[in-house]
Amino acid sequence: CGPDLLIADEPTTALDVTTQAEILNLLAELVRDGGMALLLISHDLGVMARSVARLLVMYGGMVVESGPTRAVFERLAHPYTRGLFSARPRRGQARGQRLATIAGRVPELADLPPGCPFADRCERVVDACRAAMPQVHELDAQHSARCLRIAP
Repeated sequence: CGPDLLIADEPTTALDVTTQAEILNLLAELVRDGGMALLLISHDLGVMARSVARLLVMYGGMVVESGPTRAVFERLAHPYTRGLFSARPRRGQARGQRLATIAGRVPELADLPPGCPFADRCERVVDACRAAMPQVHELDAQHSARCLRIAP
């Protein structure tokens, strides 16, 4: 049909690394040969690092950090982005060692709090985070985060 956009929602979830690589190669080939854009949705930051030029980190139905993939991974400005990054398995990690987790529960989208949707799970929360939705802070020309407590 010649679409302009290919949307791949969690295409590598629960796959072994060999099959995962084959799927990602197939997606890259389809995009290249079809001259289309790819919208890749994934919780796997390793997949995102290897597959996309621009990254949007979402929480509670909103973008909390966005920018070129390299810039987001170098800065990890939003607490949720840092939490996702900390929760990933690492090469050389001892077998059976527990992964880091993000404390708390994901809020229901129909019942989001008035302020930052991540406030109840955030280690850096202050009262202002719960009072109103944080504004987007431009970290540089292409990288931004929606947080009152931007990481240095």
